[in-house]
Amino acid sequence: MSDLRITDVETYIVANPWKPWVFVRLDTNKGIHGLAEATTHSKPETVAAAIEEMSDFFIGEDPFATERLWLEMYRDEWFSKNVVNTTVISAIDMACWDIKGKMLDRPVYELIGGNVHDDTIRAYANGWYTETTDDPATWQKAAKQVVNDGYDAMKFDPFGKSWQRMDREKFNHSVDIVRAVREAVGPDVDLLIEGHGRFTAGQALEVANAFSEFHPTWFEEPCPPDSINSLGKVADKSPIPIATGERLVSKYEFRDLLANTDVDIIQPDIMNTGGITEAKKIAAQAEAEHVSFAPHNPQGPVATAISAHVDAAVPNFMIQEVFQTYDVEWVNDLLVDPIVVEDGYIEIPQRPGLGVELDMGVVEEHAYSDGKDEVHTINLFEKDWETRSLVD
Repeated sequence: MSDLRITDVETYIVANPWKPWVFVRLDTNKGIHGLAEATTHSKPETVAAAIEEMSDFFIGEDPFATERLWLEMYRDEWFSKNVVNTTVISAIDMACWDIKGKMLDRPVYELIGGNVHDDTIRAYANGWYTETTDDPATWQKAAKQVVNDGYDAMKFDPFGKSWQRMDREKFNHSVDIVRAVREAVGPDVDLLIEGHGRFTAGQALEVANAFSEFHPTWFEEPCPPDSINSLGKVADKSPIPIATGERLVSKYEFRDLLANTDVDIIQPDIMNTGGITEAKKIAAQAEAEHVSFAPHNPQGPVATAISAHVDAAVPNFMIQEVFQTYDVEWVNDLLVDPIVVEDGYIEIPQRPGLGVELDMGVVEEHAYSDGKDEVHTINLFEKDWETRSLVD
């Protein structure tokens, strides 16, 4: 054991118009700090409070002891299987890895196995369809812009606020949107269809059969995540590969998913499912089943950096989700050295640790003020959720 110890933790909540970002900093007695992100779909203040409440687990501890810290935070919290607890665990784990890299003067990906890919990571665009309407032509215009921006893969939800089943008009309208996007971008662009856990197994299969002529790369989360049985039925019969896993929060849940379904792609959110330590184990479980690894990431720029480090060291990595190109205009200002996303590829940070630091002036400028007048999440089952404003 080293004499390095965690001495303090701070959280910063940064407002944006659809989901606040939660950032975490761990300080040590050696003057080196670790950065992480603890963003979930909602409850930013709850997560920040839980980090403080769980600080007894890690204050005074050695940040190199990531396996022990992970075990104790998960095992000793009696109701550990919930996204608030696992997001806290994730943040502390990732900040510890940042500290390790800085202490050893090495980027994190080198410490977790080394790069098995190139110096850049292939990404797909999300968040690009905020100005679309019911007119499929608006989807075509937006999709063409994504290609012009250098991406050859894009994800979108064409289902509006649907839940469980669609009437025939809405069903046909979703088909028209996918057809319009395919016609706009041509045959060589990956289309990733987002289901947001909307449908019954039967409706999901009807959707998959109707969309198959447009050759989507995957159909994501077609059924609610609380029913592996429903998801298994869809994965067994769908003509489109099934991707899922963004709402699972541990390797134990992924083990059950992989053992009981024939999904093709898993999508753990590293910010919510146990951090870097757990992500490597989840990826290895999938690798043993020849299942691809494509992390979920509708989060902030620190999450993108963390995901890139993990992706680099995962042999079965497929593609990484990013919102950065279509996020608030100041997203790149949040980091002293912004993450580079160019021509649909993420440059893996090469500086020690995670290789990113917050610009505290920008963090303070966009601080989330008690949530009273600011959005804490978007409701994916409300009308026009997809056209959320990105203007403060």
